[in-house]
Amino acid sequence: MYRSTWELDAYIRQHIADLAAERRACSPIARGVDGPPGPITQLRHRLGIGLIKAGEALAGCDVARGLPTSPAGPTMWELGS
Repeated sequence: MYRSTWELDAYIRQHIADLAAERRACSPIARGVDGPPGPITQLRHRLGIGLIKAGEALAGCDVARGLPTSPAGPTMWELGS
């Protein structure tokens, strides 16, 4: 499909730029303009923070030292597909 890794890299960068531009256009965030967040938003925020803390506690020392990365395998074009 792509003749070189450079073409794929350029495609990925363009796609990420397009997604970022779409996000900026479609979902502007205006904090403080509408006043304080509602009770449902506060509840969702507190629940999310609580779940993050629970996940960190369950992960234990893996969070502090980081997880090992897997070795890079052969690419699709190296496999001959």
